[in-house]
Amino acid sequence: MIRPVLGICGLLAALLAGAAEQPFMVLRWGGPGAGKPESFGQLRDALSRYPSCFDTIRFDAKPDNPWVEELRKLGLAAETAGTGVPAPSALFDDHAPRGMIGSALLFAANPGQGSAAIGNGRQCASGKSAHGLCVESMLDLAYGADALSYDLLGSAHEPMAWYANTYLSELTLWRPFYQAYVRYNADTKPGGILPFCGKEGKPQLAGTLRAADALAPVGLPMCPGSPWPVCYILNAEAVESMTAVDIQRVLSGGAVLDGGAVARLQARGYGAAMRLTAQARKPDVSEVFTDDELNLNRVGYVWRPDATEADTFALFPSNEAARVIGRYQRADGGSAEAAAVLTETAAGGRFAAFGFAGFSPDVSAARRRQLLLAADWVAQGRLPVFVETVSQVMVVPRVSLAGDLRSVVALNATIDTQPPVTLRLRGCREALETMEWVTPKEKPVTLAVRWEGKDALVTLPAIGPWQIGWLRPAE
Repeated sequence: MIRPVLGICGLLAALLAGAAEQPFMVLRWGGPGAGKPESFGQLRDALSRYPSCFDTIRFDAKPDNPWVEELRKLGLAAETAGTGVPAPSALFDDHAPRGMIGSALLFAANPGQGSAAIGNGRQCASGKSAHGLCVESMLDLAYGADALSYDLLGSAHEPMAWYANTYLSELTLWRPFYQAYVRYNADTKPGGILPFCGKEGKPQLAGTLRAADALAPVGLPMCPGSPWPVCYILNAEAVESMTAVDIQRVLSGGAVLDGGAVARLQARGYGAAMRLTAQARKPDVSEVFTDDELNLNRVGYVWRPDATEADTFALFPSNEAARVIGRYQRADGGSAEAAAVLTETAAGGRFAAFGFAGFSPDVSAARRRQLLLAADWVAQGRLPVFVETVSQVMVVPRVSLAGDLRSVVALNATIDTQPPVTLRLRGCREALETMEWVTPKEKPVTLAVRWEGKDALVTLPAIGPWQIGWLRPAE
């Protein structure tokens, strides 16, 4: 027994040593002028103004020894990029900033990358803003990145001093914020709802990540790639990616589905196992929220999404205990088929199905709350964070293997100030009285905790436009 234990210990020591040596923030230096001494001189001068921004400069080609020595004097390491260096995760400009959310979801859906590679789009004055770059970095860290690699200035469309004053100055101020978050959340993973992608598929924003991209900005905690979700979310593309083993895994757990997912599972022979089938219908109807207890204070609400026949399905539960939470209503006011259903499988798994334009980015306040409550029912009350306030706030909880909540990142996904938002938290330590709201360049704000049973409720202060922060228990 001793030799295997020593071998495992040695392996762990080597892994830990490798993790300790990995640079946290890296600047990639390449492009047309990267090999010229005058270009390096400009880079060196820019870095000397902000020497604490990066740990390492990564050259596309092996740098000259004098350059390595000059960087060393600034406290910076130099290395040569390998052939496996990933391309930047987001070669876009933040003129449409929610593209960062999709980029972060794609990063999260491919676990094991470690370092997030972040680009600058046009690499010039009309490109990505410094604030957008910093928020994008934090989103990648929230979704599991343990290092950040930047491709900011290789094209050299602007003077090197401009890149330094625009990006390096801001990243230097945000760096302690990033480091504190990563240290605090060691040994945790994103928690919440997993957009399922089976072994036969590839995560895509227009495919298996479509629901996550639509619903994350309104507060549903999505965790692509996480090993510790509390339930799944499936659309038709997700079902197409699944093997029979994948499907059995979901059937024995719990999932939120749109009508397309129910129809695809039914076509693959799982209608009886789900105790639920679907049939396409014309969208010449509205949906009325029933008097089910889940619709408390929303009973009779009428939902009229801009649906098409391709995303409109009537649902037919075969489980007598199934709960119809939404029912189609014809133009003449007559009641029609079930539009939204909660049901349990024979294996004990829970399903919540939404047949009427299930996972659209157009979400009313009533539909948003219904989706959250249904997901929490599927997860048996274990959603790590539940955004009580109607808002466009994206949340990324970090949880331990045991399900304990370590922190929550919150992003105001609008360009207006978000008034105070109340979060319902699960997995907090008992008798917790205060938490801290941490934002870049500011001192942490202490917030009171109110308890309802085993749930902790915390109200975040107003969040500025497209601003991000994270919540942690007070020391």
